[in-house]
Amino acid sequence: MNNLLTPLFFLRSFRAIFCTLFLFSLSLAVRADTAGNQKADPAGVMQVAIENVLTQLKKHEALYQTDPEQLRSIVAESALPNLAIKRMAQLALAKHWRSASAQQREIYLREFQRYLIRSYTKTLYLYRNTKPEMLGRDNKNSSQSETKTTLKVRVNNERGEAVILFLRLELQDDKWKIVDINVEGISLVVTARGVFDEEINRTNLDAFLKNLTEQNDKAAAAKNE
Repeated sequence: MNNLLTPLFFLRSFRAIFCTLFLFSLSLAVRADTAGNQKADPAGVMQVAIENVLTQLKKHEALYQTDPEQLRSIVAESALPNLAIKRMAQLALAKHWRSASAQQREIYLREFQRYLIRSYTKTLYLYRNTKPEMLGRDNKNSSQSETKTTLKVRVNNERGEAVILFLRLELQDDKWKIVDINVEGISLVVTARGVFDEEINRTNLDAFLKNLTEQNDKAAAAKNE
């Protein structure tokens, strides 16, 4: 089986996506106790919180080399409550989700979550000095602005070049959660869907889940994964 499920399978351009997704997930958590209500303007919430988030990232950056597993735990604790994991996982698995058994879905959700966390952690060190700039909301359909919104964000890639990202959020249980992110016309969810679908069609869902689990386990045991 190909190694398409390693942290590089989303292409180089998605390194910035993973880091930015992590940063803004954390920013929601940092701001929650001061905003008092996650139904507040999402762009404003994130803009106020981002400096605190970057401070936290710098504070823990040494763990990337000394204790990456602890860093992954910090990522999970801070980010997961603000990610629409199930929605993202369903969108990525697409038609295969509908045909999956309850047990297969349970395994997939667990391993999909593990994959995302290790991906954030792997890119965290490379982009620890990233300073995202909020450029406002980008709603094409104003009638959806109460429950759905897209934020426009500027970040710098590894070469220091400006990259525009679109962060898609949905309001779930009165809290804004990330459901997808798009860079230069490429969607995180759509890219994952294509990779997952190719692997499942070439083998089967059980083989795909086995491979994803093995790669997550291997990464968890590696010192610098």
